[in-house]
Amino acid sequence: MVLGAHNLTYSRLGDGNAVQSTLPMTTSSSGSMLLACVGRGDLSVNVPTTDNKGNTFVQLGTTHEYNIWRGSGTSLYACAPAVGGSGHVVSAVKPPNDEVTLSVVEVRGGRYLQDLKWNEVPSGQPLTSASVTTTGPALLVAWWWGDASGAYDKTAVPNNGFSVIDAVLYEGWLVQGAVAVRQVSQAGTYNVTWAATPQQGAQLWIAAVQASA
Repeated sequence: MVLGAHNLTYSRLGDGNAVQSTLPMTTSSSGSMLLACVGRGDLSVNVPTTDNKGNTFVQLGTTHEYNIWRGSGTSLYACAPAVGGSGHVVSAVKPPNDEVTLSVVEVRGGRYLQDLKWNEVPSGQPLTSASVTTTGPALLVAWWWGDASGAYDKTAVPNNGFSVIDAVLYEGWLVQGAVAVRQVSQAGTYNVTWAATPQQGAQLWIAAVQASA
């Protein structure tokens, strides 16, 4: 399995849109897993993502509120095997004036979610994810959702061989986030630590996707 199409889209607080949608992507016609991670300012509208290919997304784990931003939080959804093709758009519904960030990652050839972890780290501690364990080759996908205020642009840099593929790190009232991936060739236990500015806490997701168990 390898990294396929990916996109991150966001809206600032008060933009008026009722749906947040990715740009059109070209995904594999079959045999892929789609992962969609959503950061919401308002969790009152918290339903699975949808797309224009008729796929059904299911929630992985539970929705998590930020410790310092009650009523706001993140969720992760998946679809496998997904129907794909050109012009593939994934969408998240939202209150018209909410801030929402949607990250979508296609794992081509990924049919099995081997492991998934979430944790939240408070400001002042290393932003280290929980560890996932693989039984063979896998694509690791990690999300960083920082909890700093809207002041200042941000940075978020992962270690341990992860590379950022999408991010929104601008100042202002929006849900800041970054997504990074790492291809591993053998069974093992893996995590990632993010270096971020300004100092802040973060919600951290990490998933290990394999071709089989």
